[in-house]
Amino acid sequence: MPEKKVVLIVSNDLGFLCWLGFTLGMAGHRALPAKGVAEAERLLEDFNLQVDVLIIDPALEGAGALAQTLRWSPNQTRTIAVATGKSAGFSPLSSPFDVFKALPEQSSAQAAESWIQSVEAQLEANLKPVFTF
Repeated sequence: MPEKKVVLIVSNDLGFLCWLGFTLGMAGHRALPAKGVAEAERLLEDFNLQVDVLIIDPALEGAGALAQTLRWSPNQTRTIAVATGKSAGFSPLSSPFDVFKALPEQSSAQAAESWIQSVEAQLEANLKPVFTF
């Protein structure tokens, strides 16, 4: 049995955290929710986690720094930023996030499938070297 990929979800929207965590868990991933960047950092430190994909609200304080830290880790974590009205100040060209994805308006099978596909695409991208020297 292949090892489950770790997806860290960081958002202060508890409904989104629960819905996406459940959705990704049902798709075979190990989804870990965190209500903020500080909680995510504690999870990473306490459990010495290797994260494959980070899903984060870029409007959270410290979101960009966490994304950069994980990108420079040996695992070269890929990042999906949850695009909300508060995150409009980020440009995809100058941000530490790989993809911006809209917060679903409602939890539906179609929304779930869209998020699963986005995570799978980032996992596939994670197999390719991001930085080469």
